Amino acid sequence: MSKTNLRFAFILSILLALATTSFAQTAPVRYTVDFDPQPATHMLHLTLEVSGLKAPTVDVAFPAWSPGAYRITDGWRQVQEFAANDGTGAPLRFEKTDKQTWHITRGKDDKVTVKYALYSPDFDEEGAYMRGPSTFMYVVGKAPYPLAGPITLKLNPPAGWKTQTGMESGPEANTYQAPDYDTFIDASVVTGTNWEQTQFDYKGIPHYVVFIGKGNFKKDQITNDVQKIVAELTSMMGVIPYKKYVFFLRARAGNGSGGLEHLNSTDITFSANGTHTNRANYRRFLFVVAHEYFHLWNVKRIRPSILGPFDYSHEQNTRNLYVSEGMTSYWAAVGLRRSGLWSQEEYYDELATQIGTLQNDAGRKMMSVELSSWDTWGQGGNALNNRIDYYNKGELLGNLLDLEIRHRTQNKRNLLDVFHYLYQNNALPKPGFDEKRGFRNAVETITREAAPSDADFGDFFAKYVSGTEEIPWNDYLKYAGLMLEQKPAKSDPWIGINTGRNIPSNFPGAPPTVLPEGQIAVTAIHFGSPAEKAGLEVGDTLVALNGQQVNATNYADLLKAQTAGSEIPITVFRRGELKTISVKVETDPTVAFTVKVIPGPDAMQKEILSTWLGEDAKK
Repeated sequence: MSKTNLRFAFILSILLALATTSFAQTAPVRYTVDFDPQPATHMLHLTLEVSGLKAPTVDVAFPAWSPGAYRITDGWRQVQEFAANDGTGAPLRFEKTDKQTWHITRGKDDKVTVKYALYSPDFDEEGAYMRGPSTFMYVVGKAPYPLAGPITLKLNPPAGWKTQTGMESGPEANTYQAPDYDTFIDASVVTGTNWEQTQFDYKGIPHYVVFIGKGNFKKDQITNDVQKIVAELTSMMGVIPYKKYVFFLRARAGNGSGGLEHLNSTDITFSANGTHTNRANYRRFLFVVAHEYFHLWNVKRIRPSILGPFDYSHEQNTRNLYVSEGMTSYWAAVGLRRSGLWSQEEYYDELATQIGTLQNDAGRKMMSVELSSWDTWGQGGNALNNRIDYYNKGELLGNLLDLEIRHRTQNKRNLLDVFHYLYQNNALPKPGFDEKRGFRNAVETITREAAPSDADFGDFFAKYVSGTEEIPWNDYLKYAGLMLEQKPAKSDPWIGINTGRNIPSNFPGAPPTVLPEGQIAVTAIHFGSPAEKAGLEVGDTLVALNGQQVNATNYADLLKAQTAGSEIPITVFRRGELKTISVKVETDPTVAFTVKVIPGPDAMQKEILSTWLGEDAKK
């Protein structure tokens, strides 16, 4: 081939590649979900259709992780019966190119239809709870990102099933639509007969509280309190960036609550029968609701630059989860106090508890909160002793930064101004804030507006964000007329172990061994503890403590009955061999704190306290 022809072919190939790439980046995608007629199989049958394709091949992939849950979930493991066809129904060739990607060779037309079956434990005879990242594959556009373009979802549920989702309804019955894949999989879908909902409108916008499952929870009280949370947090942020909002509350056995945030909805698990048994349980439930709801601003819109648009193919490490998660917890607590759903004492208890958690964490001396954020995707087996929780320290840093900004600016600026600034400048669809200096720059920009000569936060971030220096709590609390006091030490017996049924595996990546119901094992050992000194090991299955049989029910009571300073025999099974180890019982070294008002606060301290937590509004 001549040089001229080579040049022409080269230019033509570039133009074709650009055209193909441009076209491949946007196309409508349609999903259909059929529910197996035998729900006991837990099988969903999904169809993905895309047309207008030009490239000779197309990739479809399963997300490796869910935004908001910073861990690899490998949902592809639940896929079976994968098949691909062209527009005529003729089968297409495909192969897997990695664990979660299928490479399809297109046929003679521009359409590809993918069908796959998905094992979903959240589908049964009463309904289906579909979370997007664990249900729907995506068409790869400009690799590694999903194909851009609108999404349509069609459900074919059994007769009598009803559906709720954060997505907008489509033109046909049981259809829903989203502008792109990121928005589509961010909206959970609940369909079935096992749920009911309440509704309230706030500023003309409908809000739905969906209760999934049965229990003795009080729907009216929860709905009324959720409305107060919505009113307070939207008032704080000053903008409501959605047309509807859905709180999916899924009742479960046991105590505790957790959640996952979305653009205009949230998935929350809560105790079916324990939520209203005492104030502490209900207070924690309200905290989870407020935390997940505030995420609609912080993380779903305000976020580090790497967190959206999303690369679903592998980990997305960021140093800023202490902002995205920890400070969301901070605003949740502040909102609960300002709304009156928490008392002043409950806010102080939350603050003191979080301080105690950090101060009792051995990892605080070796791991910064930035590193904790970055490494959350892969924790080692000794996390008890060498890690900190970015939720915990991030919430505390929210308190400290808010008080420090207020102090430096004579209460003319505060941390909420920083989040307003970030929302204005970095919220979706704008690029997220810079990974290394973005959040600090926002803090300094806002402080500079009222205190231009005192806006450098380099020392603060070096010590407490990038570094591991101990925090002088009272230096900050005094700005609001508060002080931290250590409570008298506990006298409970202690040997320094954590227990549970899940024994970590010695093989990297292997799942833990789960003991039979009632049995417990050593799951973690504190550095320098009596258990470590005596030679107990993680994985030891507890058999007897001081001659008495141990099980999951009586372990705590048996240990509490021991005397500090005594040596007791602990019998364990270790790798199939019965061993008895003598352990010296010590006094629990856990430190606890309380937050109090200092005597005679001055005018500025009173002003900061009242505007910080809204105390004037509670009088």
